[in-house]
Amino acid sequence: MNRLSSTFSHAWGGNLRPYCFLTMAFLLMALNIIVGRAAHTEIPPLGLSFWRWLLACFLFLPFSLSRMREQWPLVLAHWKMLLLVSIVMIPLGNNLIYVGLQDTTALNGGLIPVARPVLILTLSWFLFRGTVTRYQWLGIAIALTGVITVITRGDPAILTQMDFNRGDLWLIGASIGIACYQTLIGRVTKELHPVVLLQITMMLGTALMLPPYVIETLAGRPVVFTAPALGAIIFCAVFPSICAVYLINAGIVALGPARMGIFNYLPPLFVAAIAIPVLGEELHGYHLAAFTLVALGIVTSVRGRK
Repeated sequence: MNRLSSTFSHAWGGNLRPYCFLTMAFLLMALNIIVGRAAHTEIPPLGLSFWRWLLACFLFLPFSLSRMREQWPLVLAHWKMLLLVSIVMIPLGNNLIYVGLQDTTALNGGLIPVARPVLILTLSWFLFRGTVTRYQWLGIAIALTGVITVITRGDPAILTQMDFNRGDLWLIGASIGIACYQTLIGRVTKELHPVVLLQITMMLGTALMLPPYVIETLAGRPVVFTAPALGAIIFCAVFPSICAVYLINAGIVALGPARMGIFNYLPPLFVAAIAIPVLGEELHGYHLAAFTLVALGIVTSVRGRK
């Protein structure tokens, strides 16, 4: 067993632990959407993305510095793949979420990524001829039905009335970028320690975000470090940037990109569940039905494991 797999297998002992940790990771991703939308008037999107990842780099550095020194030759040897996964994860992925949330709602920000598992399965098959079982396809279909139940509020006729705005299109682009990341990350050399992989990805992504952040600032949208803006930066740096990405990387190693991809159905349900007490929205029967369908879809997809 290679070093990366053995590291995660030891840390994630037990059959259920990867699924519990992936659920936690995507809960943090859902909170990232809510915070990004709540702070969209306090901090511009590119500024939030840049400062989030810059702070995450410094916070995580004490945990990765010694390993990075040991594996620096390995990093240089595989810099092209590391640069690629950094591009699709940060500038073309997470960054576009904040851009989209300037013009659309947090609920849309949670619902639009429902296509991500299909993208992951398609990319895995197209790029690497990965095996997709009938249980995985069936699980995706069931979970997608649950999310559509939320979108339509139990009334399929609502689908004919949906109107995607500019923010929704940015969110679709973000889903494509993140799906590419979740597909490609499993192809990074297995000799690279997971903390080094995360640190290098964050460093490269932050460097890539500097030019667009400077352009945004010069265009008249500088970051003003108010209390809400700082709170959003700190939260997004610690939880979605470090904790969630580490857990998702581990989930990809433990379960594979196709099986891990089914967990992308959880954020829209988490967003809806959090919006009920925060925004005072009423819990309806279709919410419970949707949660049941998504849970059933995940269980069905897990059956596809060889």
